[in-house]
Parts: sequence; C-alpha cells; structure tokens
Amino acid sequence: MEIENIDSYDILIVEDELAILSSLIDLMELSGYSVRSARDGKKGLAQINKKVPDLVISDVMMPEMDGYQFLQEIRSNARTRLIPFIFLTAKVELESKLFGMELGADGYITKPFEFRELDLKVRNLLVTRERYLQGLLSRPTVVEERSQDTVFLKKLNLAIEEQIEDTNLSTDEVAAQLNMSLSTFSRRLKKLTGKAPNQFMKEFRLTKAKDMIAVNYGTLSEIANKTGFSTLSYFSHSYKEHFGKNPSDGPK
Repeated sequence: MEIENIDSYDILIVEDELAILSSLIDLMELSGYSVRSARDGKKGLAQINKKVPDLVISDVMMPEMDGYQFLQEIRSNARTRLIPFIFLTAKVELESKLFGMELGADGYITKPFEFRELDLKVRNLLVTRERYLQGLLSRPTVVEERSQDTVFLKKLNLAIEEQIEDTNLSTDEVAAQLNMSLSTFSRRLKKLTGKAPNQFMKEFRLTKAKDMIAVNYGTLSEIANKTGFSTLSYFSHSYKEHFGKNPSDGPK
C-alpha cells in the first residue's frame, strides 16, 4: 500500500496532553507527513479554517470543545465533511466507539497506542480518501457520504477490528454488538457487499494482514496472531486461497 509524495499530506493533530501531542508530532513527521497541531476542538477548527487538512487525529476528552463536538462541527460543514477523522482516546468501551462512528469517525486508536497501528490506519484512510475523491469525478451523482449504509459498514469494520485477535469471534456476537439480530445483520450485509458474515469477517482479517505485511509490521506468525488466525499454516492457506499467492511473497 503505497502513498506517493507523503510529505504533501497535511495532518492535523488535536490533543490536550502535551507529552502525547509532542510524541505524535515527532512520530508523524518522522514518517514524512506535514503536521499541524491544536490543544482542543476550538483551536482545531481555527486551524481547519486556515487550511483544510488531509486527515485529523483527535483526542475525545478535551477542554473548551471535546472530540465529539469537534467532529460534529467538521461533518456539518460541506467544506470539511469528507476529511478522514481518527479518534485517539483512552475510552475503550466498544459502545462509545460505535457512538463515534455514528457521528462520522473513520477509526479509533486506543491509548496507550502502538505507532505501527496508527501509521497503518492513517495510510489506509489517505488511500481510501484519494480513491473516493477520484470516484467523485467520474460519477454524475454523488451519494451522501454519511448514509446509513456507510455508517453501518464503518461500525461493522470497527467491531471486527476491535476484536480481530479473537479467533473465536462469532457472527452472532458482532450482530449483537450492532444491536441487530443475526438474520437482519446477514441480510443487510449480503445486500451491501454480496457476502455472508463469515466470508466478510475472514476477508476483513486477510485484508488487514495484507496491509500489515505491506508496512513490515512483523513476522508472518505475529501478523497471523494479530489478525485472529489460529495457526500460521491456516493463515497461509487462507491467504493464498484469497489472494492467489503466499503471504511470504509480499503485498504486490
């Protein structure tokens, strides 16, 4: 997963804890991004009014204006509503994270965070944004970005990602976390993606693994464990079956 001219991407970090903010700035700049910062949501909006960033990373609990209010302001403005938005937070309850998705968040990183996870999520969202914007140019009609179907898929992706290391995660559990019956969940997912829940979850794990391989996240055994495969042999077999090559061959 390559990003061309990474230094041309402008990242806004909004965080009130100075030590975390400084650390994030250093890490993102080391990765090559152009970085701006603010200490709360109000100051973050002021930065956005000066120049719309390519992506926002924001804490939830902040003075003056918290992350939820900050996100709502961004999503309510036609000029800024498509900015990819990641919450960085100590809140670990899945329910509160799903609430953030309802407001329009694109992802979560939980403190204390692992920078490899944050870097991977940032790259994914920037690539997705570029593809989406390119798609808008070729479409005569723009589908509303925050449709209920979009929110549903974002929440589903979050629910799986939060528990991706759990090899026993069931479709029943995921449906319950989304406050849906398994039959309703299955029908809606099939309609939107053409896939049954088990297939969708397995392919989600494999795609995550492929992204991790692309950024040299760790050994294949570590990646297999991190994405919820019980054994390296099962992971390798599933990967080759889905992508047509061995995981050791690399992402391309």
